[in-house]
Amino acid sequence: MMRPVRFVTVVVFAAVLPIAVRGAELHGEVPNPYEDAAVEKGRQLGIGSMGLEGPGSVEVLSHQTFTLQYTAGRAGIRPGGGLRIGLRHLSNWSAPQRADPKAEGYMTIEAPEGQPVRATVDFRNKYFAEYFAWHNMIEVVLPDRGMKPGETLRMTLGDTSGGSPGMRVQPFDETCFVFKTFVDALGEGKYLPLGDSPAIEIVAAEPVRLSVVMPSDAVIGQPTWCLVRAEDRYGNPAPRYRGSIGLTSTDPKSVLPKGHEFTGDDGGVYRFEPLVMGSGGVQTVSVSDGQWSAVSNPVRAGKEKPEELLLWGDLHGHTLFSDGRGTVEEYYDFAENVAGLDFCAVSDHAFELVDAMWEHTKKVTNRANRPGRFVTFQAYEWSGNTPLGGDHNCYFLDDDPPLHRSTNYYCPDNLQMGHDPAPKLERVSDVLAALSKHLTDKNVICIPHFGGRKGNPEYHDPKVQRLIEIFSEHRRSEDWATTFLARGYRLGIMASSDGHFGNPGHGYLRPTYDWEQQEIGMAAVAVRAKEHTRESIFRALYDRHVYATSGDRIVLDFTANGQPMGSELQGTSAPLLEVEAVGTAAIARIEIKKNSAVVHTIEPRAVQAAIEWRDPDFDPARACYYYVRIEQENGEEAISSPIWLN
Repeated sequence: MMRPVRFVTVVVFAAVLPIAVRGAELHGEVPNPYEDAAVEKGRQLGIGSMGLEGPGSVEVLSHQTFTLQYTAGRAGIRPGGGLRIGLRHLSNWSAPQRADPKAEGYMTIEAPEGQPVRATVDFRNKYFAEYFAWHNMIEVVLPDRGMKPGETLRMTLGDTSGGSPGMRVQPFDETCFVFKTFVDALGEGKYLPLGDSPAIEIVAAEPVRLSVVMPSDAVIGQPTWCLVRAEDRYGNPAPRYRGSIGLTSTDPKSVLPKGHEFTGDDGGVYRFEPLVMGSGGVQTVSVSDGQWSAVSNPVRAGKEKPEELLLWGDLHGHTLFSDGRGTVEEYYDFAENVAGLDFCAVSDHAFELVDAMWEHTKKVTNRANRPGRFVTFQAYEWSGNTPLGGDHNCYFLDDDPPLHRSTNYYCPDNLQMGHDPAPKLERVSDVLAALSKHLTDKNVICIPHFGGRKGNPEYHDPKVQRLIEIFSEHRRSEDWATTFLARGYRLGIMASSDGHFGNPGHGYLRPTYDWEQQEIGMAAVAVRAKEHTRESIFRALYDRHVYATSGDRIVLDFTANGQPMGSELQGTSAPLLEVEAVGTAAIARIEIKKNSAVVHTIEPRAVQAAIEWRDPDFDPARACYYYVRIEQENGEEAISSPIWLN
């Protein structure tokens, strides 16, 4: 039985001042010399404290009322000084506002002696450079007399006294959502962070469904496993689930574990093992508690271990070290024990990683790497505006790779940015050049993605740019990715979440903010590797033996003259293209694309399908590439890496 670290029993209580979280806890006990120095300066000055009245634990997407109470320290607050409350993920909350007492997010402020305040709420531009990723900011300035030592200011978010339903919180759970507080006591526009800021816990809603994942390959007679997860309606693992799970299989000869009665210790997730397949072919495992049921992804069972394992991963996501959620430790715990991934990487924004954070990330990543069970890679995201190359993720086979920060977004006043003297790189061409110097034997990969600043096809280095990210939480971006292929770049097709909610391998794809209809699931990359090890998976990634899915673990084989996806072939006659697919739902359409245009289609309307096809218009004098796109009736997709001819 596993016990995920990031979920806790639901306890709702009224908090008395304060609920505090130290900065070190937010950073996984990692010091940040820039913030620590600013906190110490504030302590010496005496900038006061902030507490929270209200529930300390709340349910996702519930409406709540939070009252922040600031008490001035010995420095008081001079006229023109004030407070700034920085919030992450605020775009997923109802916006704080002072205009309509009946609307969501209504905010009231009570200053000493009823003095007027000047309040500003800005989600993006005004505070971005100095405070990212705490740039969703509520600023309260006292322009007249300020505050005397010991006086209090109360700010109520979601004030219901005028008819407002309260402030709606985010749809994803979080063990530590912080109201990060900065104080300008001297009225000089210089805000210092408090050492302790109030925080709340955000927990999942009631469970509404089950899901189950398991390895895509099994050997007859040898043990495997399946992972069952109870979820709320927003896709969060539901720790309150208490059902009794039983297992069945399409394989009549399988040996299944006994059922399990979920308890609070499970956190809504349980790993069943050992599970043994007794028959060959494609099999599935079903789970049921009498109310809800779910079917696993397809598993191909054989008499021997396959020459190449089909392994699943998420290589793109963020923690509190940049603009995400949770610690690096929690991130990998979710990937392995909640999402059931085979491999993973944390890819925080390099410009936000101070040296101590980068060193901590590398240590945790190496510690989490366990060949044969769960594999991790060192990684970070280099972030540049599109004209400078756009966002690219850098991955390493090494245990201790170098970090290359960007000049983009760099701000010397931002306390979470690396301010060391190492040069920062302006263009992605500089990054590619640096990575090429580090390249020895397929040990470096640099992957453009659509992201917030989409990758620019004007920049390319075939030695290290081996893949392109085609699905993520941003969008399904085949149209953008093919602009790289059209230039002749030989890039494999992968997908990963680009998740900012701390849940690699699971979450929201194409956020709609219509939470009753929101698509649940997350982009994933499938790799065919000889072994479940760091070296084998990384080399398979480098060699482009990969494909992308929009979330479901669709099995896809694509070869040309028997050679796998990602290959480069020579030939004077049309190659035999073979496609085998096993869906998680009925396959609506299989497309073979030549130079990104559809040239052959079948509509199987079945879970399994196979194609053999030769291109009647093949011209050996013209270079071309082929790849396969699968669309299921449930809307999920899989896209193979190309195979290049001549």
